[in-house]
Amino acid sequence: MLRIEDALARMLARTPLLPVENAPLAAAAGRVLRADACADMDLPPFDRARMDGYAVRSADTASASSDSPARLRAIGETAAGSVFGGAVAPGQAVRIMTGAPLPEGADAVEKIEVIEVLEDGFIELRAPVKSGQFITPRGIEARTGDAILKAGAGITPAASAVLASFGYANVAVSRRPRAAMLSTGSELVDVSERPGPAQIRNSNTYALAGYAGSAGAEIISTGIIRDDMAETRASIAQAAETADVILLSGGVSMGDYDLVKPALAALGADIIVERVAMHPGKPTVFARLGECVVFGLPGNPVSVAVSFHLFARPVLMAMQGAEMIHLPRVRAYLSRRVKGAPPRRSHQPARLRIDDGRAVADPLKWSGSSDLVAFVRAEALVVVPEDRERLEEGELAEIVLLGSAE
Repeated sequence: MLRIEDALARMLARTPLLPVENAPLAAAAGRVLRADACADMDLPPFDRARMDGYAVRSADTASASSDSPARLRAIGETAAGSVFGGAVAPGQAVRIMTGAPLPEGADAVEKIEVIEVLEDGFIELRAPVKSGQFITPRGIEARTGDAILKAGAGITPAASAVLASFGYANVAVSRRPRAAMLSTGSELVDVSERPGPAQIRNSNTYALAGYAGSAGAEIISTGIIRDDMAETRASIAQAAETADVILLSGGVSMGDYDLVKPALAALGADIIVERVAMHPGKPTVFARLGECVVFGLPGNPVSVAVSFHLFARPVLMAMQGAEMIHLPRVRAYLSRRVKGAPPRRSHQPARLRIDDGRAVADPLKWSGSSDLVAFVRAEALVVVPEDRERLEEGELAEIVLLGSAE
């Protein structure tokens, strides 16, 4: 059996990089940027007011006090989207709104709450104003030519806003991986059917489609394969004609009806990984069939989830040229003991919370890798090293973050 790191290294070494395409910015969220995005202007492009108030010359307020306020003549106003058509001379001020460009001659803004506005067109300030106060200086966020986002960055909603600020109506992104989902097992029926004796509904397809979609994949086909060699071989071959990635669940162990590896071998696939020293998910398979990447994942729903997040997700992200391909990892204190599975590294589902300023992981009570009802609450995986029989309550453990559960 391969260590997790060694198995993943083998997979990544055989992962193709998908081609680049242009996408409208409105449709680019969730994609991976494939070229550096650079600022086409300073941001902000002018000294900008951060408060509603008055634009002033700080020197005019240097001696202001409650006993001797600075008295300035208000000569006009300016708002966001407009430019004041003059300059602020000594003894003058301009009413200014948040986001408006600072008028020429002014070097500070004082907020309206501390200014006394007089009826004769003057204002009074009872404390000095510092130069630069309540101003966002030109170019403090970015200078023309700066790389604002690097190739490999994921385009989040916040990144979309940054790209829009610099005129990127279209962006260079990776083509989305085309993924086919195939669930194996004669016991499976479609979700719309009521299972008969010895049958269960196909749930893995929907989990894998969701996981793969969140990793940027386009789901192009799904299906159920009966435990039949000819059907298994034909279904994989057909999927490989159009898919970049095939995600199979079930049929990868050592039983008489585990036909995925024999079918791949019969198709001439290069089987790169067959077993991994992990729990759950030991019989994880990775292969190349022509230009297509094939994952054979265990059939139990929790095994599917763990194997996907540790292997298939990083591969999907790498195919898109992503800089960050792994789920984040943190450390948290355990609220109760968890068992290991030496000599395999174990991953136990858990929820997270903050208790008295400390991150705490609450391992879930579950009945094993088929317990999808318990796993639906998981936000994270507790990692139990391969040389540990258990981790004790109160011990600091490594945690893989899966995202929030409902």
